[in-house]
Amino acid sequence: MPDVASPPPSDGRAPFRPDIEGLRAVAVLLVLAYHARIPGFPGGYIGVDVFYVVSGFLITGLIVRELQATGRVDLVAFYARRLRRLLPAALVVIALTVIASAIVLPPLRVPDVAADGAAAALYVSNIRFAAQATDYLQAELDPSPLLHFWSLGVEEQFYLFWPALLLVVAGRRTDIRRIGLVVAIVALLSFALGIAWTESDAPLAFFLLPARAWELAAGAALAIGVTRLSRLPTSFATVAVGAGLASILIGAVVFDTDTPFPGTAALLPVLGAALVIAGGIRQPLNRVSRLVAIRPMRWIGGISYSLYLWHWPLLVLPAAAVGSELPWPATLGLVALTFVLAEASRRWIEDPIRHGRVAKLRPSRSIGVALASSVVVATVSLGLGVTAGPPAVAGSIGNATGSAAVDLDLPTPLPSSAIVTATNAPATPSAEPTLAPTPAGPVPVDLVPPLATVRQDLPVIYADECHAEWKEVAPPTCVYGRKDGKTVFLIGDSHAAHWFPTFQRLANEQDWRLVSLTKSACPVADVAVYNGTLKREYTECDTWRAAVLDRISREKPAMVVVSDSRIGQLWVDGTPVPYTDREDLWATGLERSLDGLRRLTDHLVVIGDTPRPAKDAPVCVSDHLDNALACATPLSQAIAPAWTATERTVSGETGATFIDPTAWLCPTVPCPAVIGKVLVYRDGHHMTTPFARALAPYLEPLLPKLGG
Repeated sequence: MPDVASPPPSDGRAPFRPDIEGLRAVAVLLVLAYHARIPGFPGGYIGVDVFYVVSGFLITGLIVRELQATGRVDLVAFYARRLRRLLPAALVVIALTVIASAIVLPPLRVPDVAADGAAAALYVSNIRFAAQATDYLQAELDPSPLLHFWSLGVEEQFYLFWPALLLVVAGRRTDIRRIGLVVAIVALLSFALGIAWTESDAPLAFFLLPARAWELAAGAALAIGVTRLSRLPTSFATVAVGAGLASILIGAVVFDTDTPFPGTAALLPVLGAALVIAGGIRQPLNRVSRLVAIRPMRWIGGISYSLYLWHWPLLVLPAAAVGSELPWPATLGLVALTFVLAEASRRWIEDPIRHGRVAKLRPSRSIGVALASSVVVATVSLGLGVTAGPPAVAGSIGNATGSAAVDLDLPTPLPSSAIVTATNAPATPSAEPTLAPTPAGPVPVDLVPPLATVRQDLPVIYADECHAEWKEVAPPTCVYGRKDGKTVFLIGDSHAAHWFPTFQRLANEQDWRLVSLTKSACPVADVAVYNGTLKREYTECDTWRAAVLDRISREKPAMVVVSDSRIGQLWVDGTPVPYTDREDLWATGLERSLDGLRRLTDHLVVIGDTPRPAKDAPVCVSDHLDNALACATPLSQAIAPAWTATERTVSGETGATFIDPTAWLCPTVPCPAVIGKVLVYRDGHHMTTPFARALAPYLEPLLPKLGG
């Protein structure tokens, strides 16, 4: 955190608070425990909220004392001090993390990390990560080794406007009551916004300043009321500090990643931190505050800023390099190394710049040097992302009309056990097919689509805004193919959307009128769904599903095609439960939906879920260009036979045609990530556009005939 390790004031404007140094230690240790996955602290992320209260208290105290002493705030000097204090160590960590990422991460990941580095150097990474978290296509990316810089962005953005706001509000007479009123208004508005966003747009509430400002304002309120708080009875102060520490620890133990946050849950760590700070204002310190302020805690608090900077890259990059979670001894060793680097960072980077020759520069020059350094690091980071990223080889992905750019040598037709209709539905799943081994060999140089652009290889419905994201509830009016042809509906979640190139090609060849109504993470099955990003019941999915059924009932299409992912969470009695843990609920919900759809269309088709690679396929391929087989997935890991059996049985019982695509995506074993010169997946489970388009000749013979 930007101010989590601020040194004792050297100008006499405020007494040193050893208990606050100890509170910083509590906060950073909780964050370390959470990120290192130490058992018992699933809510350790609330340490960030403790830091916010501390920073709000210290910074506002500095500003108010300067206002009272001089009647003004030297904004240039204020920003110069902040930048000298925070930027040097941060830029060193950013630069070294981007360089290390270019060395140890697969090439496809490097440009993303480089962009994260540029955003972190400019203190806007929280905005970048909020945008990614609200984008279904990016939300599943592996965590960035610079993800923790989001919190620094929040604080630096707070520092940017807070002094100027207080200066304007205080007026010439430095009216503390007016300042207090504004602090209260900011806190209330921000808190209300945080609750609203936590309910409707959880990533925005988590990452963005408007929903977090109230936490810093809570600390600011303490700074404004410091005179009155200093008169608290010692007994009351002792109880306050004890209650505050208990509140923080309870939150760290009780909360977890499913807790809607910040929302009202953040009150626990924020009020806890406020009580600890308030109880320590009266001097001498009470017994509990002295316990917090013992020498080891003060040392940890003194290096807490550098601890925060270094810990996350040290935990993430080695795990990414080996491709799995690290064993406990290795994790604990990295945590210990974090303390060593943090002390070195303070001793040889932070202190020399804060107290050495740089500190004697004119404030305006300090700001100029700092901003120039940030721009240089951001620029170099982006440049490294370009040079260390995957090669941009030429590869055709076909034209917009859906013609195939590639040919595939796949089984056609599928084995009869993969095709089920109402009259031949088997009661048990078919045996796994016996397939030929996948041959080893280098990745084709003319890979389609190219690795450099595979993340942008999306069906056209995304660009046309015809695929609904999380918050959308009204189906679009997009229509493809022949406007007066037989109407075909494609419905489901993103695993229906990745079949769109297949059906777009068929629509052009068969003169169909194709209507695509797909929505991220929203299955056709009539079940209550939990959205892990929104951290609540996915009510938008229910509304969307009803609107889609209404649309189909009005148009009476010739064929409806359904496809859903098997990975997701049901909302059962107020608790998120994986789909696969309650296949009974899923089967019942799917049966209800298919029964309703069967009455609205001439032909109903269910395409089973596609096999899933064990890793993010493009990332893996970019790291194994000499051996495509290194990214193949064993068939037993790629498919879920029980789930397929459920889809097959329910489809047969409701009169739908069921098609299992496994043999096309796994024509050999293990299931390859590259077939011919075509990359099968654009991420960890969605098919690429060229591959999906090339499946049209294989799928077409298995679909019901729509007639003339």
